[in-house]
Amino acid sequence: MKYIEPVKSIVLFLLVMLSVVLTFIIWTYTPDYNVIEQTEGKEILIGTQKKIEDVIKPYKTLYSSDEELTGTVSNGVMKDIMNIFHGWNILDLVRVNNNISPENVNEMIRANNRMTVFFAGEIPFSELGTIFNFGEKELPETTFNRIIIDWTNYANKEVQMYFISSSNKTLLRSHVSITNANQFAKDIIEPSKLHSTYKEVERDGYTSLYVPNDTIESVKYTYYMNELSPELFKNVLFSEPNVVQRNVESATFEKYTDGLSLMTVDTRFKSLTYVYPAAESSERIEPSKLFRDSFEFINEHGGFTTDYRYVSSNPSKNQIEYQLYLQGFPVYSDQATTRITTVWGDTRIFRYKRPYFSLDISEKEIKELPSGTEIVEKIHKLNNIVLSDIDEIAVGYYLTQDENLRLFTLEPSWFVIRNGSWVLLTPEMLGGVKNGLE
Repeated sequence: MKYIEPVKSIVLFLLVMLSVVLTFIIWTYTPDYNVIEQTEGKEILIGTQKKIEDVIKPYKTLYSSDEELTGTVSNGVMKDIMNIFHGWNILDLVRVNNNISPENVNEMIRANNRMTVFFAGEIPFSELGTIFNFGEKELPETTFNRIIIDWTNYANKEVQMYFISSSNKTLLRSHVSITNANQFAKDIIEPSKLHSTYKEVERDGYTSLYVPNDTIESVKYTYYMNELSPELFKNVLFSEPNVVQRNVESATFEKYTDGLSLMTVDTRFKSLTYVYPAAESSERIEPSKLFRDSFEFINEHGGFTTDYRYVSSNPSKNQIEYQLYLQGFPVYSDQATTRITTVWGDTRIFRYKRPYFSLDISEKEIKELPSGTEIVEKIHKLNNIVLSDIDEIAVGYYLTQDENLRLFTLEPSWFVIRNGSWVLLTPEMLGGVKNGLE
């Protein structure tokens, strides 16, 4: 019995020490956590992503040489011109005129040894950085919609470039040092002699219009209609697509909403409109940022699903528009939406409207359109169209749809453009002129 108390003391000591050790181990234990890799949500692309130069393209080129005007709207030529521009070094860009008159613009275009490249919309200088090499570190926060190239001194490996803005009435000038005069002549001067002759349609107090003297051979197309599912756009435009509710309002109208934003779908005209009301803003955005934000927003989800081209901007509304093109010609319609429109808001998109169809070619048929000069003669006789009110006279496609057969017909036709809106010149309006609509 005399050993019981010492044994108890030893056991108690051991228990206390064990408790201390276990406590120490618990306090100092660090588990071997495995690193959990965060997986990003899969990027949704509705179409192929594009480059800036894919949506900024000229629609017409005019040449003045040997007292003759020639020109073209050929899609292939427009691509060639933009490729020729790649890598040109634009030197000493200076502002020459802040209020250039229409008469001065006309004189510059018709002067000998000139090429004029026409763009539909006003382009910020910063957006051509992937095409031209600008010597200036900081480009002016202004825009242009025409480029005039004076090749008078090309043999000395130098040409002058003029950038004209119809909206701002500004004129900027620069010099380009070319490396090979013979190549310049081959790329620019020699092809100009092969194009159709054009006529200048002069208008007192306005810039001239330029139309082809010859009849135009074009193609009528019939396309199968392929719909892009509105669900794709729902998954792109809403931050949490899973909580979005879809409501069928009628046979041709649907709504998608998450309580913060709204997407409406017109199943008849195959168009959708997305609005995020909280982003509405009246603060004006600089043209370069406005264009860049709009382009990147659409391009991030592959929204340029076919040949859409930048055609107009409205800085006062922070609005940018892109027109559907086919074979280098704009497509217009009363029966379907053929334009993408973005309105930028407070740090994000406010309104986004667009078509959600694509086209697969089915049939084509050669058509002949009257010459531009014949169209101008007919317009002179109209009471509801005045030449001084026209921004452009152009060939485009008029799109109609057969909903039962799911077919689109694209008919080559003449149009006049006024304040960004198109007007179809029908045979009835023109007094029986034969065009693609007959």
